[in-house]
Amino acid sequence: MGKVDKYASGRADGLQMALKLVEEGGIDALKQEIKFRNITGINTVMCKKEVEIATNKIKAMTCDTILALSVLTIRDEFDFGRQRCERYIKRFNQKTECLLDDMLKWKDVLDTVREEMGIDLSIRQND
Repeated sequence: MGKVDKYASGRADGLQMALKLVEEGGIDALKQEIKFRNITGINTVMCKKEVEIATNKIKAMTCDTILALSVLTIRDEFDFGRQRCERYIKRFNQKTECLLDDMLKWKDVLDTVREEMGIDLSIRQND
């Protein structure tokens, strides 16, 4: 009986989300949501807008942690002082904003590093 209850609950949640989407953005918003789910394979009780908000928070937190670790590394390994670290932070944040605003793609970053410096980097996938 648990599977039936879970299925019924999922349907009810889906219908509630569909209603909310239509009320807030009309039938086109529902169509966009369906298209988004078909493309991404994401099945969640959150709508696309909520998923984007959550992932943007994760992206920002990830960039903040990378920045902190990289500033510590360039200070320790290359004796960067305050001014050089501040210049690095400013440039890093500019690149981060470009990534978050979809003006720059990770593929572009990897290609540039490989082409200009001969260093092959990769980004691990969580499949």
